[in-house]
Order: sequence, then C-alpha cells, then structure tokens
Amino acid sequence: GDGYPGFTQEYGFEFGSIFPMQIGLVYDAVAAHRMDVVLGYSTDGRVASYNLVMLEDDRQYFPPYDASPIINEEIAETEPEVREAIQRLAGTIDTETMQELNYQSDNNLIEPSIVAERFLQEHNYFEEE
Repeated sequence: GDGYPGFTQEYGFEFGSIFPMQIGLVYDAVAAHRMDVVLGYSTDGRVASYNLVMLEDDRQYFPPYDASPIINEEIAETEPEVREAIQRLAGTIDTETMQELNYQSDNNLIEPSIVAERFLQEHNYFEEE
C-alpha cells in the first residue's frame, strides 16, 4: 500500500486486491503468476532476471530514485581526495546501468565489490585525469 491511495487517484483506477509484500518476494510472486502487477525498484537486477517489463510512470507519480554521494564532513575536510573520488561518480550511473550492475550480482551471483570494480575499470575511473 505505500503510495497506493495517491497512485489510484493520479491514474484513475484501482486493483482488485493489494497485498503488502517484502521486496524479495515480489519478483518470485509475479514470475510465478501469483501477481499480475507489482511495485518494484527500477534499478533491481531481478527485473531482467525474470524478464519483467517496467511500466512507464508517464505522470511521474513516483519520485525518481537517484543515488546521491554522501560523505562524513570530517573525512571530507581531512582527506579531500576521498571527496574528489566520490564526486567523480556523481551523475555517471543511469537507471539502466545500475539495473545491469545489479543483474550481474543478483542473477550471475558475482560479488557486488567485483561488479563495482569491473565497472570502474571499464570506465577508466582509476586513470589519472
């Protein structure tokens, strides 16, 4: 039900039944045809794993899910190279890329740290500017 009343008002229709579920169960339920429509995360790798189709929120009811770099103020002041390294990532990973990276971990069972390191290497993150 998170956001459901506003969603039904914005889009003008309701579903026959709604069930709150843990996100980990949502994808299995829709893949097993126990649910027709589910609320998921656009960056979740399981969307591709289960060959699901993301519906376009053409009325932009749901806010965008954008990651934001955050750093402890003390670290930012004492170690500015950490701040610079994090800022280099800002705006570099779109929804499709994040979904693909998550797919590599979720579906292909590659450790997230390895997926991240490969992504950074492929995009010359470790190269001096």
